[in-house]
Amino acid sequence: MTVDELYRYLDRMEEDLKRGIQEDLPDMIGVEAVNHFKAGFQNEGFTDQTLEKWPESKRRKPTGKGKLNWSDVLRKTLTGKTGNLAESITYDKEPGKVVISANPMNSGAEDNYAAVHNFGTANAGRGHKTVIPARKFLAHSQVLNQKIVERIERYIANVLKL
Repeated sequence: MTVDELYRYLDRMEEDLKRGIQEDLPDMIGVEAVNHFKAGFQNEGFTDQTLEKWPESKRRKPTGKGKLNWSDVLRKTLTGKTGNLAESITYDKEPGKVVISANPMNSGAEDNYAAVHNFGTANAGRGHKTVIPARKFLAHSQVLNQKIVERIERYIANVLKL
């Protein structure tokens, strides 16, 4: 390889890495994050370093006030009847970052539906006397960060043919 060929090769590598950082990697990171957070709904908990299970739902506990609705008992926590909350998790690319959000489109639901479940509240529902425990589903995760680092390393190794 001549010096000129080496310079052209390095220029192509630089272009490929720039394109990857601006275009490919944000999409890879966004998809990885969305999949990680959606998996929490199937696992019924949030994974930061380890899986932290969510508090049990009242609908899955016997109350002594009649029969249990087995479809409610068997349904996973936070999935609801529609699964809208988990399915609403998306990502947007902004310069230098990827933003993950959840915004379910439930008719009649308040705008803070996702936040109420993620952080919990002591004043929800009719009469504002319902306590909803925090069931974190969207937050910083060390496991997710490690997945992203590994994904970036694989991408760079592929571009550089390492």
